[in-house]
Amino acid sequence: MLYRKQRGPASWGVILGAGILGLLLGFLGGRGSAPQPTIQSLLQPAAQHVRQAVGALDIVELEYARALKGNRASQQASVQALAQARSELAQATALEQLYPQSFTQADRALDAAARAIQTQQPQAVVVQALETVRTVTRQFTVKP
Repeated sequence: MLYRKQRGPASWGVILGAGILGLLLGFLGGRGSAPQPTIQSLLQPAAQHVRQAVGALDIVELEYARALKGNRASQQASVQALAQARSELAQATALEQLYPQSFTQADRALDAAARAIQTQQPQAVVVQALETVRTVTRQFTVKP
């Protein structure tokens, strides 16, 4: 035979079909071996935001103490740290859906702290409001 017989379009279809089937089986096999998400893993990002909010509350307390001694920059820093705490809590949406009343209570305490800072109330008033937020957010702790 002088000429080789060319492969027909059917053989290319079989090769393409086998390739697609292999990719599909590989994807399903890989997906099947992935660990199932747990409640803890789903809430972890929100809990991280809560931890960052509590850290910002510590800064509020420190800066406000300096502000009461006449440091104007610390007054502004305490306001900014309070805004940061509020922002971090707002990003913890998964926990807010689970504990709406607690988040409302934390929001009210943050409002009270903001008013106390704005009107330069004694530090004990600010600390009491911040402690309310800390107490409310303790229930949101998710261990890594």
